[in-house]
Amino acid sequence: MNTLVTLIRRELQEHKVGFIYAPFIVTCVLSLVVISVYFGLTNIQTPEFNFSTKIYENEQALEWMATADIEQITAVMRSGLVVLALPILLTVAFAILAFNLSTFADERKDRTLIFWRSLPVSDLTTVMSKILLVTLIVPLIVLPNIILLHLISLLSASIFFATNDIVPFGWVWSAYSLTDWFRIIFSLWAQSLWSLPLMAWLMFAGAFAKRPIMGALVPIAVVVVLESIVLKTNHIFHFIEDRLGFWTSSLPEQHEEVRVVDVSDIYLMFSTQDFWIGMALSTLLIGGIVYFRSRNNDYSSE
Repeated sequence: MNTLVTLIRRELQEHKVGFIYAPFIVTCVLSLVVISVYFGLTNIQTPEFNFSTKIYENEQALEWMATADIEQITAVMRSGLVVLALPILLTVAFAILAFNLSTFADERKDRTLIFWRSLPVSDLTTVMSKILLVTLIVPLIVLPNIILLHLISLLSASIFFATNDIVPFGWVWSAYSLTDWFRIIFSLWAQSLWSLPLMAWLMFAGAFAKRPIMGALVPIAVVVVLESIVLKTNHIFHFIEDRLGFWTSSLPEQHEEVRVVDVSDIYLMFSTQDFWIGMALSTLLIGGIVYFRSRNNDYSSE
């Protein structure tokens, strides 16, 4: 266990820019934007997105805020906070993408694989340290950034509402639950497991291919085209498409609203056939990663 923890800490140290610094910088930028909007310094208005205090000039909106109950406030607030957090999640997603694709290729390219092979650490332990990092540890690192953005957004909104006599200062806080923090982390863990087949495939490509990007894309493209031509089906394409999306797409009951799902919904995901197909495929790919890493004797990658 100590060896596994040490390996994870080593990976974090080597990739702290993508996993630690980048999400925090994005959080700070988003926080400044939120503060600027609520204090009247700027407005964000596009055809797809509108973030402005002008909405509170609408009499219907003000009437709704004055009469809304706790459940209605909670639903709207959760939706807004999820939307605000999306840039943070996208930043981390790109960092994970780069990590998965390069982590095994880089150790062959710069020949550090020779050094790591000299240590009493098995290939399976090394591979699992990287899997645990992207599925378990990175979501934990992201969570404080999301919480910070939540608190700054709610505080800014509360000050704006109170100073403009829209609703009392505690209006949003009365509907904010600390249990949402647990809902968020469990939701992020569920997303990691749902996307694990794709992450494992990218690692697999980096473990055997001299050009990891080509190794990841070309086989998939060939298989998808062959399935479409020979079998007249698109199961593989739809599988990949689903794994690129949110894990809630696997739930028997689809939710139209943007929200942080209930923990009970994760149990529903575990009960679906699609989830376990993904886990079985991930297990096979992890085994393939271990095999190719253990068999790699040229220590080179171009």
